[in-house]
Amino acid sequence: MAANLQQAEEKWVRKTQNAGQKWATGVQQAGASAYCEGLAKLGINPGACMQSAGAAWQAGVNAVGAQGFQAAISGKGDKWARNFLRGFQGGY
Repeated sequence: MAANLQQAEEKWVRKTQNAGQKWATGVQQAGASAYCEGLAKLGINPGACMQSAGAAWQAGVNAVGAQGFQAAISGKGDKWARNFLRGFQGGY
């Protein structure tokens, strides 16, 4: 367990070093149907979702890919730490 925010940030950085491939695998396995199932809980018709929002979601996932996701989170340990702390301070 991290003893301070710096150690927590370092742990987050270590854990996210290979997050891109894990993210890609997870979203590929879940697919747009899982996305639309979640939206169905909000009252959105799953069939309609698959034709619009689900298709757009899948296109976005395909466009980003594992490397894009990894690039988006790399080097953001300090941002993670600030947001983590802000969440405990009632900043959200």
